[in-house]
Amino acid sequence: MLGNLYFQMPYGERPGNLSVIKNIGFLAKNLPFASKKAETFLNKAVESAKRFEAKGILGSAYMDLGNLYRIRKRNDQARTCIAEAVNIFKKIGAEVHLKKAMEALDGLE
Repeated sequence: MLGNLYFQMPYGERPGNLSVIKNIGFLAKNLPFASKKAETFLNKAVESAKRFEAKGILGSAYMDLGNLYRIRKRNDQARTCIAEAVNIFKKIGAEVHLKKAMEALDGLE
């Protein structure tokens, strides 16, 4: 969840003005480092999901990490992560997630 939160800060939808004003301290402190923090937390999510064999969480973490790499123009790493998400979603029969992952993978090639 933390990885996704930090991912959304620089790359997600922009919050309304009131929301920004209420959280200006948090944003000022964390926004410059949000991308790196997102990568760190998403990698931790991958490791934890592997350890506990939580396939759905693992696939989602790989997908989010792949999207982060894609946005950061690190296409080889993005391709690796999203391909792993595709494999996991196939194994567990997560058709909706599989479709999105395959579309993202096709968009990289």
